[in-house]
Amino acid sequence: MDLKEKYANKHSIVSPNSLQLNQRLYNTYARIKSKLFNKNLDGINVDLGSGDQGFTEYCKSIGVISYPYDYPSFDIEKDKLPHEDSSVDFITLNAVIEHIKEPDNIFNEINRVLKNGGLVFIRTPNWQIDFKNFYNDPTHIKPYSPITLENLFRLYNLKCCFIEPGLIEKSWFWWKLPSIIKWEIASLIKGGTKSIIAVGYKIN
Repeated sequence: MDLKEKYANKHSIVSPNSLQLNQRLYNTYARIKSKLFNKNLDGINVDLGSGDQGFTEYCKSIGVISYPYDYPSFDIEKDKLPHEDSSVDFITLNAVIEHIKEPDNIFNEINRVLKNGGLVFIRTPNWQIDFKNFYNDPTHIKPYSPITLENLFRLYNLKCCFIEPGLIEKSWFWWKLPSIIKWEIASLIKGGTKSIIAVGYKIN
């Protein structure tokens, strides 16, 4: 069993608070979509790096169709998603992209299966703030910054519409602070974070 499989097996174990944590994550993503597009977060979801499938289980509990994919049954760097072109409304990668050596395959697949205007949500550590701790996780491979993610979206025909500190169920106030201070403040407030939430949408 390789390191990737050991990590995947560990994170496939359902924790007692999984549903609650994923509810808060979903609510955060839904708030972002509502604020930016005045629309509900619904339709068909693909959750990549699904771990214990808690995000999918919460989606199902509120009537949102969600398909979970994770290693070893699905290899993000090699496998194709079993979905038709332009058939998925939103895709989530929560604490996943930093574990991928080569994102080309999955971003081509994301672009293929997303509907026009469909969203991709990414949550990952912010290298610029948390570089000292990034490689403490032996499965972390590639670090990202806000600018890196913006450039990544652009390369795969995705328009970056939101890139902010990865706060979960916090007031929109924190995201309105000046960039020069909000990333550091977000890492220090109670329940804060040193991660990024980036959102892109598919453009024609």
